[in-house]
Amino acid sequence: MKNKKVVFFFLSFLITLVSAAQEGVKNSAAAKKEITGKIMIVPFEPKMYMSEFDQKFNEPTKWNFNQIREYFRHQLDSQLKLKFQSIASPVVSFYIDSAKTAKDLDYIYKSTAISFDLIDKPTAPTVENKKESGIKNGQITVEVSADKKFTNIKTTNNELIPYLNKKYKSEYFVFINELDIQSVPESYDMATNTYQREVTVHYTIIDKDSKLILAGAASAKFTSQENNPKKVVALVFPSIANFIATKFNAVINPPQKK
Repeated sequence: MKNKKVVFFFLSFLITLVSAAQEGVKNSAAAKKEITGKIMIVPFEPKMYMSEFDQKFNEPTKWNFNQIREYFRHQLDSQLKLKFQSIASPVVSFYIDSAKTAKDLDYIYKSTAISFDLIDKPTAPTVENKKESGIKNGQITVEVSADKKFTNIKTTNNELIPYLNKKYKSEYFVFINELDIQSVPESYDMATNTYQREVTVHYTIIDKDSKLILAGAASAKFTSQENNPKKVVALVFPSIANFIATKFNAVINPPQKK
């Protein structure tokens, strides 16, 4: 009887060892799994967040400036990932494993430069808006040309895209260049004492050969009565992300001519 107990415990010990070894191999394999995807989303650099309403956003949440900014940054990335996954899955997000990707994100920011380009000519050399200043009716005036511009990015390091393509297997790179949240003055309604606010996302998409695929700005509005960041995200981010993803899909998968 005693011998049976010894054999039983020995077999139990062996089974435990084998299970632990298998689990160790499984965890090791998971740890070594590469983060790859056909499309990469690069979140905007924190300094490229412009908002007129952070004090208002603080009232219902008590979040500080950094928390508000990071919430919008992360949620925009999540919505873009969700929309782009329907086009080409999987999608690389730098929020998937920030510990592994932090250095690469910093490398990206150091290898790109901001430019302010005409929204309908993103590849044209940057041109300064023409201004005419003077005094009219006793008031100093400045007239700016109606040409609309957006925040674009240009790569300044020729090794950046080949590096990202090789490491992440990505073929398209969606750069979010800036996030603006501003008021729309002409929308003020005296009867309700409300106005519209506008969220604008500036973006640039290039391929693995550093060729520009798409660039511009996408906007959506919400009422000044809404100050909860979570509700703002729900109101505007899905439509903005869908707009960018749809335009991208139309470029890379144009409708077949009949």
